[in-house]
Amino acid sequence: MNLDINVNDYLLAWYLLYGASLSKEIDKFKRTLYAKYKKEYNFCYKDRSEIIKYGKDFIPDNDILYNAVLTSNLFKSLKKETIKHRNNIIKLWENNSLEINEHIKDILRISYPDVINVFIIHPRLEINDYQDEFNSLVWGSEKDKYDVLTLILTIVTRGILKNSIDYQNNKEIVNSILELSIINEIGKKISKNSTYELGDPTLKLIKRQIYPFWLMYLGYNDKEAMLNKMIDDRIGFDLEKYPLDKSIKKLNIKSFIEYCIKNSRNILKLNNIMKIEQEEEIEIL
Repeated sequence: MNLDINVNDYLLAWYLLYGASLSKEIDKFKRTLYAKYKKEYNFCYKDRSEIIKYGKDFIPDNDILYNAVLTSNLFKSLKKETIKHRNNIIKLWENNSLEINEHIKDILRISYPDVINVFIIHPRLEINDYQDEFNSLVWGSEKDKYDVLTLILTIVTRGILKNSIDYQNNKEIVNSILELSIINEIGKKISKNSTYELGDPTLKLIKRQIYPFWLMYLGYNDKEAMLNKMIDDRIGFDLEKYPLDKSIKKLNIKSFIEYCIKNSRNILKLNNIMKIEQEEEIEIL
């Protein structure tokens, strides 16, 4: 997977015009333009897909409104901040891309586009819109300032797996497994520290329930190895309640998700979870 990370003036202008207002200044700016260019404002709303499709080669059918935005001091200020954010993401990606790709191949075991276009928008807009028709992600988020894995998680969830699984009816299971794979397991391999406490707190319980099967997926095929991994990740479960299924390690992430959805009644059992919160409890184990 290779990320082509760029800032596109027209797309940034489009989100400034039609996205959520970041401040009173932006809201006033938008209202002023709407009052002056109402016809153009309504006309340019359709341009987003075309901008994503053509990228730097996009030519607007009507550039009156765009010119008003692109020449404004407000846009120039936002673009400067957006470029700074883009440079930060590029640095994060370049520092970790070889290792991330290696772990994605090993852990996800699925094919993905050779190149994914990432259009960076101002981070305070919190945009994460994947367009699989164009293998493109529109991304603007404060979350990726510290870890590019959040961006990868969005690409996999909203893009690569979006149409291949029943996501809408199984969001919590899907999101839990993808957090286990990307934020937790790949994150741990990159940082060399346990990251299994990270992620959406609302998914914590489901992740703990799936975790024993997740270890089987990763290829842990004896109870001693599973116990050591459990202690290392600070997630407890009763080993005796989970017969080893060595066939699970042959699955890819898509078929593992399908397996967990199909067997959710047996997997999501609260009485199989051991609460291990303190260091001394882990030492006792």
